[in-house]
Amino acid sequence: MEKPERVEGKVDWRGRTALKHKHGGMRTALMIIAAFGFENMANIALTVNLVTYFNGILHFELPDAANELTNYMGTSFFLTILVTVLTDTYIGRFKAVLFSGFIEFLGLALLTVQAHFPSLRPPLCNVFEKTWQCGKLKTGDAAFLFVALYLLAAGTAGFKAAFPTHGADQFDEKGPKETRQMSSLFNWLLLALCIGGAVSLTLIVWIQDERGWDWGFGISTVTILCGVIVFLAGFPLFRIHVANGTSAIVEIIQVYVAAILNRKLELPENPIELYEVDRGVAGETEFLPHRDIYRFLDKAAVQIPSTEQFGAPNPWKLYRVTQVENAEIILGMTPVFLCTIIMTLCLAQLQTFSVQQGLTMDTRITGDVKHLSPLSRHLPRHHEKVDVFSFCFNSTRGHRIFS
Repeated sequence: MEKPERVEGKVDWRGRTALKHKHGGMRTALMIIAAFGFENMANIALTVNLVTYFNGILHFELPDAANELTNYMGTSFFLTILVTVLTDTYIGRFKAVLFSGFIEFLGLALLTVQAHFPSLRPPLCNVFEKTWQCGKLKTGDAAFLFVALYLLAAGTAGFKAAFPTHGADQFDEKGPKETRQMSSLFNWLLLALCIGGAVSLTLIVWIQDERGWDWGFGISTVTILCGVIVFLAGFPLFRIHVANGTSAIVEIIQVYVAAILNRKLELPENPIELYEVDRGVAGETEFLPHRDIYRFLDKAAVQIPSTEQFGAPNPWKLYRVTQVENAEIILGMTPVFLCTIIMTLCLAQLQTFSVQQGLTMDTRITGDVKHLSPLSRHLPRHHEKVDVFSFCFNSTRGHRIFS
C-alpha cells in the first residue's frame, strides 16, 4: 500500500501533518475565494460611503467626516502590517482569519445597533440646509461609534493580512501542478474582490441610501457572517500554516539594521566570502545567488572574527546572502510603492469629497429610476473591467489549472 504523501510545514485541524491527497488543493481554495468575496461585499460599501453616514446622519462637519474616514482606512492599512508579523510569528494564519472575522462581525453589529436606535445618534436633520442647526453626537455615542469603527478596521486588517496567504498555504509550491494553481488563486481572489465590490457598491449602497443605514449595516453584518460560515466549512480540509516564530518583514528590517551597524566594515573583493549557511546541512532552506546591486546592503553579510567563532550569529548584525538579496528586492520595489501614493491620494478624494459633491447633483436618470447613488454610477465600471480580464486570463489556461 502506497504511503500518503505528507505536506511539510502544514498541519490539519488536529495538529497532525497534512496529507496531500486529503487536505488543501483547489477544493479548499474555492471556499476561501467565496469567503473573500463575502468579506469584500460586506466591507467595500462602508469604506466608500461612510463619509455620507458621518456627515448626513451623525452630523459631522464635512472636513471632519472625510478625516474620520481616512483615519479609519489608514489605521486598517497600518494594522495589516502588524497582523502580518503576528500571524507569521505567533498566531498562525488560520486563527488570524477566524479572529478577524469575529472582530469584523462585532464591529458591524455595533454599527447596526447605533444606526437602528435613535437614542445613540443625533436627531434627524438636513445638513444641506444652512438655516437648520443640527445636533452633534454625544460623547458617549461618539465613543460607541469609534469602538465599532476601529473594531471593524482591526477585523479588515486581519483579513487583508491572513486571507490571501492562508489561501496560498493550500498549495505545495514544490509541485508543478499546485504551483500553477497557486498562481491562479490570486487571480480568482481578485475576481472575488471585484464581484463582491460590484454588488456592494450597487445593492448595499442603494439599501443604505433608500432603506436606511441600519438595513445597510445589518446586511453587511449578515454577509460577513456568511463569509465566516463558508470559511469554516473547509475547516477539516485546510492545510494550516504553523507559526515558526519568524517573520519576513522582521527579517528584512534586521538586514537594514545590520547593514547600518556594519557600515564601517570593508566589503570583501570576492562575494563568496560573504556569510551563507552550508547547503549540505541546510536541508530545504531557500538560496538566492548574489547580485552586484545595492552593495551597501552586503555589509549585513560581512563576517567578523567574533561571529565566526561563537555559535549562531546575532540577527541584528549578521545575515545570510539570501536574506540580503530578499531585502534588496524589496528596496528595488520602493519606487513602485511610492508611485501608488499618488493613486491613493486621488482615491481618498474620490471616497470623500467627490461623494458629497455627487449627492448635491441631480441623480435621476429616467422616470423609472428616480435615484442612483453617485457611488453606484462610477466605481463598479472599474471592478467589471478587472472581472473580465481575470476571467479571460484564467479561462485561457483553465484546462491546465483544474485538470
